[in-house]
Amino acid sequence: MPGLEIPGELLRHAVLDTIVPHAPGIDIESALTSALEDGADDLPSVLSSIPQRSLLFFDEFLPTRIVLRLSDCTDTILKHYLPRLEVRLDVFAVDPAETVADSPTPTREVIFSGIVSTDEEPLVIFNEFEGEDGTGNHVYLIWNMETFLKRPRTRIQNPSLLFIASASLNPSETGRQEDPEDDYLPPLVPASTNMLQPLSGDKALVHKEPFLPASRLLRVVPTTYDEDPIYNIQQQHGHPFRVVPAASARIRYSRLNSYSGLPTTVASLDFEVTPFLTCEVSFDRADMDLSEGTIEPLSDVPGLTLPLTCRPRDDVTLVYKLTPEYGPETNPSSTAMMSLLDISLGAVILLSDDCKPRISMQWRTNVDFSLALNPTFGGPSPALQRSNRPTSLSMPQGHSQAGPTPTNRSSLRERAYSVTDVGVTISFSGPSRVQVGSPFSWDVFIVNRSNIPRKFALIAIPRRKRVDPRGHMARPSSSSISSRKQDHVAEAVTDDNIVHAMQKSVAGQEAELISLSTDIRVGPLLPGTCHSTELKLLPLATGSLHLEAVRLVDVNTNETTDIRDLPDILADDQPRISA
Repeated sequence: MPGLEIPGELLRHAVLDTIVPHAPGIDIESALTSALEDGADDLPSVLSSIPQRSLLFFDEFLPTRIVLRLSDCTDTILKHYLPRLEVRLDVFAVDPAETVADSPTPTREVIFSGIVSTDEEPLVIFNEFEGEDGTGNHVYLIWNMETFLKRPRTRIQNPSLLFIASASLNPSETGRQEDPEDDYLPPLVPASTNMLQPLSGDKALVHKEPFLPASRLLRVVPTTYDEDPIYNIQQQHGHPFRVVPAASARIRYSRLNSYSGLPTTVASLDFEVTPFLTCEVSFDRADMDLSEGTIEPLSDVPGLTLPLTCRPRDDVTLVYKLTPEYGPETNPSSTAMMSLLDISLGAVILLSDDCKPRISMQWRTNVDFSLALNPTFGGPSPALQRSNRPTSLSMPQGHSQAGPTPTNRSSLRERAYSVTDVGVTISFSGPSRVQVGSPFSWDVFIVNRSNIPRKFALIAIPRRKRVDPRGHMARPSSSSISSRKQDHVAEAVTDDNIVHAMQKSVAGQEAELISLSTDIRVGPLLPGTCHSTELKLLPLATGSLHLEAVRLVDVNTNETTDIRDLPDILADDQPRISA
């Protein structure tokens, strides 16, 4: 292509920058055109005319603009290389107060990373100008990207967000295509000259034709350019934006004292607006989903109906009644029953008429529907004092109140719960039906209910076929001599032939369920904290599959606990794919 023989020349004088406009609906094209008409030259001065946000919020959906300025680029060149241009945006959580002298490795965590979709067409603005070298032009490409500002995992004293954009020019698809039938030369390319062609008529070499390509002797000088081509660029300078949490949320549980066939828990959901805000917040969405259970809102009364307008430091509490779909009578051997609770909250921050950021908070937690305790079991009498005396006793199943027994629970258990002797509650949840050859995962949720920190390792133990418990029977040896009985010599237990025959007759034990997670480390877990992880498995046979156990190893004390109460697995054949 004339004027751009090297693809890397497109980004040689390119400049990248990002904009976080105060008003998401601002007309970027009019603002940039007006700044260019006023004589703005460099990109920062052009973008300075657009008002930007001074304060950002965690858990916010933030619209961002990425601006790329190209120099001396025509419309034909832009249309040719634009489909190969990949634009990326990374958002870092940093502490501007930290310096290299204070900390050799300043805190810097990526909280968002995304690539602009190739289906999105950028806004293109051409600007021609008169320079010392003649007439030139600048081409401004503007993309829209919605980012989500999640909270960093590390604790940062004074957090700020840094937006860094990057662009790369991918190689052409046609240049990477090769002829699959020719592994050595592209089509229509002549082979190298054979330097030993005159020796082909030698009678001594009648069976072998000597061949030495000229490329082995001639020195090939690669084509050089004055400057190396540029295929990727990155934003050089980023302006840090101050960020604060706009709201905080938490959930608490209270078990009802009355015992019934279905244990009931009351959940209190608190939504509190932080004092960092100086404006109102519209709390408009609160969704909860309980697996294997029902949720009944108890705060659906006038005055607490969403949306609610909250001021800074306001705390709104929503109360829900959580009821599982199964009772303790369905599994008397289980001492703990848990369900997964998904919580989703949404609110709008009313900063101004043209700026209303939206925040969203989502998380998953466990709800413990343990067996109800007998409230009539009082404190210990003065005549009997024990250090390990329980505070209450579980009621027997025969004393439960009469009521309808739920029958909508599947016969295949998708979840299993266990309470270990070391003060740890562990639950497994996963699909009950899987496909042979397709890996699946069990969600493992561990709660440390002890009063000391703990660190564990999880190891899946596959099930082995049971070995015949009968011992080896004494068989007469084929090489024994009858005269040994007269010499009071004991007969041989077995001989080499029998041992060899027994080894050949042993059938190999094929694995039916393989664990892809060899060793899972959990912790350290402080008292009262929880951890969620995954255990990946691969079924290799059809039918009902089982693990022997999941071994829980205390790393500090090497104490092991085998958990055998696990979910059911039913493996089906792979669906056939028609040709």
